[in-house]
Amino acid sequence: MGEFCKMDPRFEQGPKALERTSDVRSFYDGWLKVERSTMDRMDEYHVENVVSFSGGWVAVQQCSWTQPIENLWTTSNDCYLLDLSLDSRKAMATAENLGPGKGVGPESLGTMYMVPPGQTMRLRAKGGQARSLRCFLDARLIERHLPKPPVWTDHNETTRDMIKLGGGQIEWLLRRMYRELHEPDFASQNMIENLARQLAIEIVRRFKLRDAKPGYLVGGLAPWRMRLIQERVYSDLPVPNLEELANLCDMTVRHLSRAFRTETGLTVGKYVEAAMAERARAMLGNGTPVREVAANLGYATSGSFSCAFRRATGLLPREVKAVRPS
Repeated sequence: MGEFCKMDPRFEQGPKALERTSDVRSFYDGWLKVERSTMDRMDEYHVENVVSFSGGWVAVQQCSWTQPIENLWTTSNDCYLLDLSLDSRKAMATAENLGPGKGVGPESLGTMYMVPPGQTMRLRAKGGQARSLRCFLDARLIERHLPKPPVWTDHNETTRDMIKLGGGQIEWLLRRMYRELHEPDFASQNMIENLARQLAIEIVRRFKLRDAKPGYLVGGLAPWRMRLIQERVYSDLPVPNLEELANLCDMTVRHLSRAFRTETGLTVGKYVEAAMAERARAMLGNGTPVREVAANLGYATSGSFSCAFRRATGLLPREVKAVRPS
C-alpha cells in the first residue's frame, strides 16, 4: 500500500494559531473541495491550534457569525473528516449529504459528525458561534484493516448516523486528541498519531466495515422501535433506564440489549449516556445552572450529575462555556 502521507509542510512548525480566512482555507487543499462558501461572512474564524501527523491532521477552530451561512464541499476520495463540537452545538445548524451517501434530508447536527471519502455535504446555520475539533484522516488508515475499500451507499440509517455520531469510543478518542492539543505534554504529536490509528479501528467497528454490506445489519431493531428510543432519550424528561426502554419497546432487557448493540454498535447505556451529555451540553451552553441541569436530567445531586457528565465527556460541567448571545 505504500507509505502514509508525510507531515504536511504547512504544519511543520508545530502548533500555531491562524487568523486570516485565506490561511485557513488553504489548509483544506487536497482534503476538501470547497464548491460554495460563505466563510467571508463570518465575523471571526480563528484556528487555535493545529497539528499534523503521519496520516492526517487535527485542529481546534473557533468562529462566530451574525448572518446565515451556507457551505458546500466534497471530501476527497482519500480522506475521512470528523468534527466534534467543544461547546453546545446549535440546533439551528443543519447538514445534508448530497453525494453518493445521500438519502437523508437536512438533519440538525449532533455533537459529532463524520464524512467519509467522496461525499458532498451542505452545512447551513443561522447566526451564532461555534468551537470545534476537526480531524482529517488519510483513508488508508481505515482501508489497511479491510479487504477492499468500503462503498458508502444511500443507506438512510447509516447516513443519519454519520451526521449524529455521538458517544462511544470515537468521541472519547477525539476528546483525548483535544487534550493533547490544549495541554501539550511529552510526545504529544506521537500520542495524537497513535490516537488517530485507534480512531481508524473504531470507525471500522462502528460502521461494521468488514461486513459484506457496510451499514446493513442483521438482527437489529425495527425502525419504529429505534424511533421510540431516540424520541425518549432526547425528550425533556429525566434520563431513562434500561428497564424503561425495554418496556417502551415491549421487549425483554436482554433482547433489547442484544438487538440494540447489533443495530448501532453501542450498548444501550452508552447511547443513553451520549444523549444525556448532548442534552446537558445544550442546557449548560445556554447558561442553565448545573444544579438545574442535574434536576432536569433526573439526578439526585449536582455531584452525581457531574460524575456522570465527566465520565461521558471527559469534562466537568463548569468547563462547558455558555454561548454568548449573538
